[in-house]
Amino acid sequence: MILSFKNKNIYKEKNHTVVRFFGIKIKFKSEKKYILRKIVCWLLNNFFQVDKNKILITNPLTWQYADNSKYISQELLLRNIKQYKLIWLVNNNTDCSAIPACFKQVHYNSIRGLYELATAKIWVTNSHMYLPLKCGLKKKEETFYVQTWHGSMGIKKCDADASHVYKNLNELKWQIQSSSQFDFIPVDSDFEKNAYITQHRGFGKIEKIGKARDSIFYNDHKPYIKKVKDFYKIPYDTKIVLYAPTWRPDGRMHCFNIDTKLLKKTLTEKFGGKWQILIRMHSRMKNYVQKMFDNREIIDASKYLDMQELLVAADVLISDYSSCIPEYVILKKPSFIYATDLWEYNNNNNGFYYPLSTLPSPVAEDNGELANNILNFDNDLFLKKADEFLIKMGHKDDANSCQRIVDLILEKMKNDR
Repeated sequence: MILSFKNKNIYKEKNHTVVRFFGIKIKFKSEKKYILRKIVCWLLNNFFQVDKNKILITNPLTWQYADNSKYISQELLLRNIKQYKLIWLVNNNTDCSAIPACFKQVHYNSIRGLYELATAKIWVTNSHMYLPLKCGLKKKEETFYVQTWHGSMGIKKCDADASHVYKNLNELKWQIQSSSQFDFIPVDSDFEKNAYITQHRGFGKIEKIGKARDSIFYNDHKPYIKKVKDFYKIPYDTKIVLYAPTWRPDGRMHCFNIDTKLLKKTLTEKFGGKWQILIRMHSRMKNYVQKMFDNREIIDASKYLDMQELLVAADVLISDYSSCIPEYVILKKPSFIYATDLWEYNNNNNGFYYPLSTLPSPVAEDNGELANNILNFDNDLFLKKADEFLIKMGHKDDANSCQRIVDLILEKMKNDR
């Protein structure tokens, strides 16, 4: 059958596309571009069963082998799971060489990808997946969806807590549908547990068993420091400052006007030694570094696969409203907030779950203030405030968070819901 609107088996009826399939009349309220996938999803929803030995994992935030999904995968591979089929969804930008060979790689934007989703017993992701929803795929009751969500103790409001932002981005409808599929959300703090109840509209059981991606914080840092410095050919005696701001819903760029020359000079004056600036832009803005900064002053680390390894390797972190700032507090290393659009972001964009002053990181709204904060940095005061922040958040995590999450996944694999 040729899938064309000229075909007598496919025609328009009011706001629907109607398909006659082996004598069955199927209505789709959708764009024409998804019609083939909608037919496939209708078949998958109605005629295909869940494979009780299949685990599907992906990282929709960057589509790389990274984040919570990576660390859960690594823990899975340490177990005796030869009986299970492991699937990793990729896209055109995925560095497939980083994915372990035991994972079958399937393209997210493919019919095969829809099939693997429809038949997997377990889904593990760290962000929303919109395409399957747009194609009409329905998560089966037997499928258990572990939504790890990226970030920890995040500052900026997301999803339902900033619905006006995502409505303007035409994502709100899909966020609601996506959240309604969540079965389980692991967190590492009481704050996060409470925030996710409203953020994800009450969907998913939330338990404080740890953040998978932060498990490396509690292990030996030396291998990760060496890995990052070798990757970027940074001398071992050179210190790293990581600048990792978050994105802006309106796409504005002036807020990233950090003075890299002044930053290096100030860090050397305060902490001594030579400094290398690594800049890591949010995944929605990773192609903008070359337009904003002098390549002779910085290294673009936006495409480095694993943000957590960069955090471990960095001696100092500078960010704005990204969750990497509260995560970095766990490491007890100096961090600074550079937020030139503080009022605008808090009042007209996402807004904050808590004031920036709650964090131990000094806040600056221009380059002069940032330099002054660095020069006057008091490490003892910082450590005191860091402890107070983690207690206030109700943070609890350790190197075994991945083990606890994988224990849950394997328990679900053994038993029917």
